[in-house]
Amino acid sequence: MRKPNRRQLLMPDALVLVTGATGRIGKVVVADLLDRGYRVRATTRQAAAEDCREGIEWRVVNFASLCDYPLLVEGCDAIIHLAAELGDKYRMLQVNVGATRLLAKAAEKAGIGAFCYASSVSVYGSGRTVEIDEGSAVLTHDRDDRSEYWALPYVREYGRTKLCGEMGLRDAAWQTRYIILRPTVVVSVAEIIGIRDWSPVKRLLAAHRHAHHIYVGDVSDALIWFMQRALDGAYKPGEVAVYNLAEDDCATRRHIDFMRRAYPVSRDSRYRPLEVHWFADWMHDFLRFHTLPLRNPLWRMRFANDRLKASGYRFRYGMEKAVDQAIAQLRKESQENRGGSRHPL
Repeated sequence: MRKPNRRQLLMPDALVLVTGATGRIGKVVVADLLDRGYRVRATTRQAAAEDCREGIEWRVVNFASLCDYPLLVEGCDAIIHLAAELGDKYRMLQVNVGATRLLAKAAEKAGIGAFCYASSVSVYGSGRTVEIDEGSAVLTHDRDDRSEYWALPYVREYGRTKLCGEMGLRDAAWQTRYIILRPTVVVSVAEIIGIRDWSPVKRLLAAHRHAHHIYVGDVSDALIWFMQRALDGAYKPGEVAVYNLAEDDCATRRHIDFMRRAYPVSRDSRYRPLEVHWFADWMHDFLRFHTLPLRNPLWRMRFANDRLKASGYRFRYGMEKAVDQAIAQLRKESQENRGGSRHPL
């Protein structure tokens, strides 16, 4: 674990607003902040929250409806904005765009020092090039152009609304320092293992795909690291910095790479490493989307993290460590199923 930096020692009780605190990333971010000595104001759509540890204050907020944003941010030193809608088109406009803009305006009026926003690599759509960096072309923000993104309609809408959220931060930027992180496919150890629950057809067709996995613990760590860096004055007031949060150069890049490690230790036939030629996967998508754009699907793209590395950030865990944990868990399950040792490795 990293040692706390100078500001953490001077301000151990800084108050951080975390929206979407009960989501996949939010739960980890809240726990990490509390472990590092921060106080947390966490939002949830539910009336009851499970985490009642000292240092956490829960606010019930529905970002798709009216919200008192000035009251929500009052007294906060920083904001980590994770709340997002993925499925419903109307709610995506309200939450991913409208709420993000209003939260940024409230942050500016309150003099919030740092605002970290979890965007997504979906803002790039289907790239014209394989290599994608922060300067690559993004989606058309004000209309749905099917030719720009080889994906289902709700995924295209998600990408556009997350991009509009980014634009809302740029429009509001004045004195608050903004960090926009664009993570790839965020996974926990359980979700790495969960490939065995895919349908047989999906496992067969997608085995060759680049997974674009990024460990949820690293996403949390990066958000907090950049938040603290912004509070320390590493960015100018009103500056908006954008980083791809990707580890596409890890050793276990493809789904089949994990399957080849998982099958020998688990003997689970669902991990049997079979794959078909990528062209079959391409044709399957063509039949699903009824289009053949001259662009690259997600699994062919590679998201550069050179800017991330240049900032000084290094992954705290890394995907290889997360994969090792997944393999260890499968080995433990296999031993237990055979009546072997029940003790953790």
